[in-house]
Amino acid sequence: MKLPAIFLDRDGVINEKLPEGKYVTKWEEFTFLPGVFEALHRLKNGGFLIIVVTNQRAVAKGLISMKELEKIHRLMVQEIQRNGGDIDGIYVCPHDDSDDCFCRKPKPGLILQAIEDFEKRNILIDVNKSYLIGDSIRDILAGKKVGLSTIKLGSDYCSADYHFDSLLEAVKYILSNAN
Repeated sequence: MKLPAIFLDRDGVINEKLPEGKYVTKWEEFTFLPGVFEALHRLKNGGFLIIVVTNQRAVAKGLISMKELEKIHRLMVQEIQRNGGDIDGIYVCPHDDSDDCFCRKPKPGLILQAIEDFEKRNILIDVNKSYLIGDSIRDILAGKKVGLSTIKLGSDYCSADYHFDSLLEAVKYILSNAN
């Protein structure tokens, strides 16, 4: 049986995005966006896998270590679980654009790695019923390269399939259209 998945960017989707050139480098700088807990709770109850795919160039810049980033993600997941949601996987690109890796969005490497990793655990992801939700064109392009339906959050319009102001609005739409 194949399961639908929601691939989420982190900054600007789950938590407040800091101003350009600034990065979340400690838990105290991480602020959940309004409605995120309810959205993730609804997705969990709706039978969706929830997978975070995030570019974190602050690692490449030496502003945060992978160990420190993993701590932030561990605390993020704990808080989400305390509020009735869950995250099934977190995939991070720690590189900068100049590294020309396959995992940095808009390339699809993080998403493809997640699909492969879940398949190794005998959990098949139904790409045709899955979505990528992000706040940038990089996110949308990565999702499109894999064949996911794409949702752009925020007021800047792009080639995404759908546009919403918040994760909760997007999730309400997804759940109302789930087969």
